Amino acid sequence: MMTDRLVDVGGYALHARVQGSGPAVVLDGGGAGQGLGTWGPVPEGLAEFATVVTYDRAGVGRSGGTQAGSVVDMADDLRRLLRALDLDLPAVLVGWSYGGLVTQVYAARHPEDVAGLVLVDPTAAGTPPGSAVVRSSSFVLAAWLLRARAALGGRNARPLRELAMTLRGMPDAMAETARIREEHGLPPVPVRVITAGRRPRMPRAQLEHLTADHEALAALSPRGRVLVAEHASHQVPHDQPEVVLDAVGEVLRG
Repeated sequence: MMTDRLVDVGGYALHARVQGSGPAVVLDGGGAGQGLGTWGPVPEGLAEFATVVTYDRAGVGRSGGTQAGSVVDMADDLRRLLRALDLDLPAVLVGWSYGGLVTQVYAARHPEDVAGLVLVDPTAAGTPPGSAVVRSSSFVLAAWLLRARAALGGRNARPLRELAMTLRGMPDAMAETARIREEHGLPPVPVRVITAGRRPRMPRAQLEHLTADHEALAALSPRGRVLVAEHASHQVPHDQPEVVLDAVGEVLRG
């Protein structure tokens, strides 16, 4: 059974979808903030053995409010959503890409809510290599290009604008997550970090930074492990959904 709901989280409502039955598994998606409809076959696969929650972040899709300015705000929104849904916590949190930052912050600040973490090719926290000027200008340029594409119209115009806003604040989000992770750590729950096996060409320093962060994430838990999705790009849920399903199953078994 699958139900879609608009859930009041205090002044605005988040659009959430709940399907399946069993232990709770919560999916948090990429930088555009849209969760519903972006995970490919993963939610349906998980619903065979779990209660699966997907949602759109504030200001995105059918959710009300405005896009949050910090990762803490996003994590707090998610916590209010799960409580309003009366979900049986603790839950396994699954964060893909930027959603990996949100789920890390949630787990670090509210460990009692978290039974395990599956981080699907998560965005690296901290400060990327290279000069501050180049880093800042690259995110600003990427956001500008996305807004320019959105201005041409089409059905992807709104997601492009939403992603542009996220990218503009990406350096702050990465730094915020690193700070919270350093202050609080992660709970000693099973953690799986899925890293893409097929990447576009990128500078070696950036690749090493991403790889090191994935390894550091897994090492934060005594039950952490890095898994490589050998045949997947960053689009792991679409390229190799079975890797995500298997990782969640492993975490649920403890």
